[in-house]
Amino acid sequence: MRLRQLEYFVAIAEHGSITSAASALFVAQPSLSTQLTALEKEIGGPLLDRLPRGVRLTPAGREFLIEARATLAAADRARRRTRSVLDATSGEFDLATVLSIAAGVLPTAIARWQVKAPAAQVRLHEYRHAVELETATAAGLHDLAVGPEPKQGFSDMVRVGREEFVVVLPRGDGALADSTIDVATLAARRWVLFGPRHGLSSVVRSICDASGMVPQGAVVTEQTDAAVHLAIAGIGPAIVPGNVVAEGLRRFCRPLREPYYRSLYAYSPAPFSSHAWSFLAALSESKVLDPEV
Repeated sequence: MRLRQLEYFVAIAEHGSITSAASALFVAQPSLSTQLTALEKEIGGPLLDRLPRGVRLTPAGREFLIEARATLAAADRARRRTRSVLDATSGEFDLATVLSIAAGVLPTAIARWQVKAPAAQVRLHEYRHAVELETATAAGLHDLAVGPEPKQGFSDMVRVGREEFVVVLPRGDGALADSTIDVATLAARRWVLFGPRHGLSSVVRSICDASGMVPQGAVVTEQTDAAVHLAIAGIGPAIVPGNVVAEGLRRFCRPLREPYYRSLYAYSPAPFSSHAWSFLAALSESKVLDPEV
């Protein structure tokens, strides 16, 4: 079994047909079919059902796809980690996180890190929910994840700080006269909310539950920065991590009367690479997160 065969199989599964996969890989279709047949012979059974139009994964193929992706990711990670050891200022670094952290926490940290490693390239993977982030990281798809505390154990994991949540209010809103906001006083408002598959949806729900209110949505969005702008435009209040609000817009934010913090962690299924440690140092230096927990 060769890595190229796994690459071919994953491409066929993702494209849904041998013809489309061959075109995407710039490989002749007969060659792709031959390699797939050889792989299935070695495995001992069919991985794909050949249909009149395209292919469909068999039950064995669905299981094999999970492992094939993980194997390809591990091979790629081995190549990149070795290159980073040979030259800590270059190479590639796979960094994964959730949408809100990508918007608020990471930009400054990545900028500081690239001063340390000017020739390195970051490949940023963004997930809507911490569960998706954790699952992909556990499968070995990333060098490092930064997100809420994972529910399962990882080889390496460190707490990197915490972020405070704030209320973003419409321009000219009378509640901006207050230094802090009790969300219960905004119960009659219509809110800018996040979709149920977005990780911040459960955070907003927890904050509102603690105040005994159920927010009524005016707009539901999947983008954290969009929520900020929608709120300021007058749609309704929104609850977001304070670090996603640009400095020029912070006059429209107020802390919660009962402060709400979310602790963030960096974790990986393998020991942190030199790039990972270097990036974590840059994250600490960026002072975007509150180090007190």
